[in-house]
Amino acid sequence: MTPSQAGVILFLRRHAEARVTDAATALGVRLLTLSVMVKVLVRKRWVTKCRSVTVTRVVHLRLSRRGNALALQIEQRVRQVNATLAEQDRRTLGMNPKGSHA
Repeated sequence: MTPSQAGVILFLRRHAEARVTDAATALGVRLLTLSVMVKVLVRKRWVTKCRSVTVTRVVHLRLSRRGNALALQIEQRVRQVNATLAEQDRRTLGMNPKGSHA
């Protein structure tokens, strides 16, 4: 899995039924780029696509069961990595230091 694919998976975890165009905008990639990534994610059976009933050119994305399980694993791994960062590293990355509620 590439970092970009992980980004799509995590975006869909937080935005169920997202439109392809909304996902591309939020992730800062071109529509064509996201479309290629989605093809791969669908082939891997991590994402499903469905057309809007009202506007047939609109495509919605959602995580499959496999994709949802994968998103949970990614989130857990991110938490593990974040827990190992030193306070200075957290500041450098613009993250709140441990114990801070800012």
